Amino acid sequence: MKKLVATAMLLLLIPTLGFGQDMKVKWEDDDGREFSIKVFSREFSWGMAPGDDIKYDLYGKNVTKVGDVIIKYDLYGKSVTKVGDVIIKYDLYGKNVTKVGNLSISYDLYGKKVTGTRGQVR
Repeated sequence: MKKLVATAMLLLLIPTLGFGQDMKVKWEDDDGREFSIKVFSREFSWGMAPGDDIKYDLYGKNVTKVGDVIIKYDLYGKSVTKVGDVIIKYDLYGKNVTKVGNLSISYDLYGKKVTGTRGQVR
């Protein structure tokens, strides 16, 4: 019984260890549209202003335009590289977000924990 409880606890804990500290960087454009990206999972999200049209890529997978804001992706369409005039940069392996506009994000030696931020997005 103890092994079963320990195994169940471990299975519940493991997923939270991977992205337990995922930090979301949020910013707004001049028209009030909110954009955000998570630094570990690279999950991108966006908001709309009233009357906005939304455009998608050829495959209908990625949003490429919200209102007049153009959103660009890497060659594989997996990571956002630019939102309007905000450039998003990744580490050498394309794993973690290291810069969003003028905001720099630093990590520990292993790239597992955020150790600090400097600057601001805009």
